Amino acid sequence: MKWLCLHGRGTSSQIFEMQTARIREALGRDHEFVFVNGMVSTDPDVGAEALADEFFGYVAHDVDQDRELCDNMIEVVESQGPFDGIMGFSEGGTVAAMMLIEDARHGSFGGIKCGVFFCAAPPFDPDLIRDAVVRYADPDSDGVLLTVPTAHIWSRASSAGEIAVHRALSQLCDEKVRELATHDLGHAVPGAKSEDGLAEALRAIEHVVEMGMNQ
Repeated sequence: MKWLCLHGRGTSSQIFEMQTARIREALGRDHEFVFVNGMVSTDPDVGAEALADEFFGYVAHDVDQDRELCDNMIEVVESQGPFDGIMGFSEGGTVAAMMLIEDARHGSFGGIKCGVFFCAAPPFDPDLIRDAVVRYADPDSDGVLLTVPTAHIWSRASSAGEIAVHRALSQLCDEKVRELATHDLGHAVPGAKSEDGLAEALRAIEHVVEMGMNQ
């Protein structure tokens, strides 16, 4: 299974490789992971300077640039894909969700079979952003937008507002093929610092992989 992996804002593909090392090791050699830097140079996130020299994001927070984001990601998939799954952390997870919405509507990414979101928020609507309209997907008004299997992994230690945002993304996804997992690490990817959190994340991911490959 081939994965496209999108890092958090103010970090890099190199850092996301480090963050997901234990998860990737546990998933095994049948999985290939492709890590892609964002297109926007950013200031480093907290602690990132100790791990890398360059720092990126995917969202420019500029409508003229962000209207090209989906097309930029299509180019990534065309040049390095196809991909069976997509996983992202924080902003990378939000962009991954946008890509899955685009794929569900238009098949732009070749039918990605599943998604894994670490501490991610709902994305802006990929159709509207092309018309320079920034509107974030909202489960209350949009309902379920994704029917591929998805895993939603976040921290119980996050603020109530952050948890509500993570939960809102999960509610955009079909509950019949949706897995939820939590940990106590804060805004992070579960790994060596929490065996329980890692086990819970792997449970969710492995179930999503099984469902995605069997669809």
